[in-house]
Amino acid sequence: MISPALYPSRMTVEVLLFGPERAAVGADRVRVPLADERTCAALRAGLAAAAPALAPALATARFAVNSRFVADSYGIGEGDEVALIGMVSGG
Repeated sequence: MISPALYPSRMTVEVLLFGPERAAVGADRVRVPLADERTCAALRAGLAAAAPALAPALATARFAVNSRFVADSYGIGEGDEVALIGMVSGG
């Protein structure tokens, strides 16, 4: 996990969206400001505020940071590529 102390007190994370989440928002990305806590958990809360249309998906969606699935406790760094990956099914 990345130490939040390594970053300025505020940063903006650009979250890439795909599939139903992208359609719900009507955009392929959402910019979310983060203050003191720079974890995926804080990002999840910030996304709910920045894009209320994502609320139904946020409980089950996962984050990928730099092409790797991560836990909500994972620290996000300046310049990281972050994607919200919704639930998928198939057969």
